[in-house]
Amino acid sequence: MQGLLLLLILSSSLSAQSTLYWDLNGTTSGAGSTPTGTWSSATSNWNSSFWGTSSTVKWTSGSNAVFSAGFDATNAYTVTVSGTQNLSSLTVSMGQPTFTGGTLNFNDTSPDIWTISGSTATINSAITGTNGLTKSGAGTLYLGGSAKTYTGTTTVSAGTVQLNASNILADTTALSVETDGTFSLDWGVSETIGSLSGSGTVNFRTGTFTTGNSANTTFSGTLEDSYGTFVKQGTGTLTLSGANTYSGVTTINAGAIVAASNTALGSSTYGNSIASGAALHLQGGIAVTEGQFSVAGTGVGGTGAIRNLSGNNSLDAALDLTSNTTISADAGTLTASGQVNLGANTLTVSGAGNTTLSGSITNSGALTKTGTGTLALTGSSANSFGGALNLNSGTVALGKTAGTVALAGSAINIGDGAGAASSAVLRLDASNQIADYAGLITVNTDGVLQVNNFTESINTIGGTGLIDLSTSGYLTVGINSGSSTFGGSIAGTGTLEKAGAGTLTFTSDIAIAGTLTLSGGTLALSNADLSAGTLLVTGNSIIDFGGTSSLDITNLTISAGVTLTIQNWATATDYFFTQFWTGATFNTAGSSPMNQVVFSGFSGNNTSWHAYDNQITPVPEPATYGAGLLACLVATTLIRRRLALRRR
Repeated sequence: MQGLLLLLILSSSLSAQSTLYWDLNGTTSGAGSTPTGTWSSATSNWNSSFWGTSSTVKWTSGSNAVFSAGFDATNAYTVTVSGTQNLSSLTVSMGQPTFTGGTLNFNDTSPDIWTISGSTATINSAITGTNGLTKSGAGTLYLGGSAKTYTGTTTVSAGTVQLNASNILADTTALSVETDGTFSLDWGVSETIGSLSGSGTVNFRTGTFTTGNSANTTFSGTLEDSYGTFVKQGTGTLTLSGANTYSGVTTINAGAIVAASNTALGSSTYGNSIASGAALHLQGGIAVTEGQFSVAGTGVGGTGAIRNLSGNNSLDAALDLTSNTTISADAGTLTASGQVNLGANTLTVSGAGNTTLSGSITNSGALTKTGTGTLALTGSSANSFGGALNLNSGTVALGKTAGTVALAGSAINIGDGAGAASSAVLRLDASNQIADYAGLITVNTDGVLQVNNFTESINTIGGTGLIDLSTSGYLTVGINSGSSTFGGSIAGTGTLEKAGAGTLTFTSDIAIAGTLTLSGGTLALSNADLSAGTLLVTGNSIIDFGGTSSLDITNLTISAGVTLTIQNWATATDYFFTQFWTGATFNTAGSSPMNQVVFSGFSGNNTSWHAYDNQITPVPEPATYGAGLLACLVATTLIRRRLALRRR
């Protein structure tokens, strides 16, 4: 039965060249139980009969070599190759031959080494040829000794190919391991190949297995090891979609690895790295868990050292930046849940897709956001990085656990001044996300600070962009008594509070539909008109009218015992209107709350709220103005200014 099977194998697999069988038994049937001998053109160690019953002959160059004749060569034996022997294929049907010395030159268009189940072959001889090499059969082929310099693809279609020495395959070899095949390295052996593909098994044990050239390939099989190292080099892309179990580190020196399964990078380990110009790509809705990655650079073609290609994918690993680094999401959402250690470097997050960083971001580096997608800073651990947030475009959403710091850096820049209006948005997704000690928040012309119905306290703010208080948001400025100058606009019906001993200066006309709260310090109007739905004064405060300015309030409330001081106010130049004043009486002075408003140069007892125009002024009016003329002038000016405010 076994002989019949072998005949079928040989008839279906051997090329059209002549076939010779290794035979040291002469005309006796079989090759001998231990047929050790020399393979040369001068020795008659071959038989043209499958059974080994014919007279032995010399080797014919280019023939198919079968080891051995018959079925009696069951032991280990040595074949010494003399010089260079040309052959089309090599089949081991019995025993465990070791080939040593010389060179085996495969000159067939489809060279093949076949080891039948239960047999092994060890080739320590050199192997040459230009058409690659295919390992067939369920047996094992060991390669060691001299370098195997043949070119083309190495295909393991069945059985096992094991390398017993380091770096014996050509570095340019394309390795294809098919479903029934296994490619392995012996203990302590390392190897470099040109590319990897197939669906079989690769086991690199404790060695370093390096692959990669300019080709794009997919390996859907299994990568195994015993704490070895897997290295990707070359400009091509290697897609790993199988259930890999290797426990060693992954080093991406060039090109890209596409992780297309949860275990694409094996089991979790520390010491992985992505070099500058290289990349790790994720796709297909996967969750990759690793201990740590060292990351550098902007990836392949500037598309990101870590890049989300499609789907919602997660990477649970600490990321240590060794230089300025880019993470991008083309589509879907990339969630990185480990700690991000910036060092002194800048992390740029880009792309049209979304990115979530849910771990802590640490050290002195900076964070830059580009692209139209959203970067979400989430999780329960505080960010402590000391550099700036530069939000050039897209959205940064602050969604850490309420009260947990998402931003604490030296500066927060919303918009770069080059984009369309509202093309850069800093949005609160939870309350109290910005540290009270954080640096200046600058909202540029293309920027929006979106409170999003949450509560936030900041120290200083500037710029000419938009503050959106939303319907019920609460933004406090000056929490550490910082001074700010803002020349943009304010939207929404929420609350803006001026706190602390510093000064908040408005340099543009601003309409606050909600509430403006003054709890301390100075509100300065620099040639600016300010309107608000409600002005709530809860602490001793100053309003400074600089240049020609007006303050138009719908509802005014001043807390008991609090003084509002008005500075640099000039009659018929500056105006303070309110339609409703809690507890106040028209045309009355000398009592609370009217006397809680103190104009510089007057006492609080001189302050009155005029029924004819809703203006708050010190009285008596200057003698140069007749009451009627003054009322006419003020009423005319009031109408003009209110019309102007409505047009805005």
